[in-house]
Amino acid sequence: MMQRILSALILTALLVSAPSTAWAQATAPAERSDFWSLKIGSPVSAQPTDFQEFACGTDGGPPSTPIKGFAAFATCPKDASGLHEVQFRYDDEIEFWALAMQIEPVADRFAGTNIGEFPVIISALFDDDGILRAARAVTDDRTTLRNRRSAYTLALYIKGRFGSDRWTCKDLPLADGRTPVGTRFVKQDCTARSDDGLALELKARLLHRRGQTAIDPHTNQVRKGGQYESTARFEMFDPAVKMVDNEQD
Repeated sequence: MMQRILSALILTALLVSAPSTAWAQATAPAERSDFWSLKIGSPVSAQPTDFQEFACGTDGGPPSTPIKGFAAFATCPKDASGLHEVQFRYDDEIEFWALAMQIEPVADRFAGTNIGEFPVIISALFDDDGILRAARAVTDDRTTLRNRRSAYTLALYIKGRFGSDRWTCKDLPLADGRTPVGTRFVKQDCTARSDDGLALELKARLLHRRGQTAIDPHTNQVRKGGQYESTARFEMFDPAVKMVDNEQD
């Protein structure tokens, strides 16, 4: 962190002393690796090296044991699919740089770990030989209520990226104890294959789970804090791998 702050201060000094050069740099910032940069079917050594905050993953939940990078994948226990899940975040150096330069569009573009404009928890899943077999993205609940309410629509973004006509989708009924959010609910599972042969699975949910209601039944007052599930979950993986669905219905 201190190195990033120092870099930002140096760049700020450059802006003062040579604004035209700094502005040229500001209009053409460097790119960074993201979810789509992962190379399924390739070893650890072929994966991007500019991610940060590595930890053992928990199937889309909060990070577990911190690790030093993808190379330490074997530290993480196998999941139900027999893979080692490594969670990580995008590099934030460009965001810090843009904030120091007071270039809000660039800072916004590189802010956080997102797919499109959706905050996500992402992870890479390796087999015992260190080959990347799957990548997972789950919408991150640690955001504003406004962003969380629309989180399920990440599924629309993913469908569009691969082509909407590619997907086979099934709308599922509400199980016991589940209710709509207002007049709307979404419980949809979709599958597809990418042009390069990867298996794709996508789930979207907008519903009240058992015990979640908009109105407190004891006080008849509107509950605060978003008592509902609005999520999307995307996995792309080697079709030879059997991914296990851990969803609790």
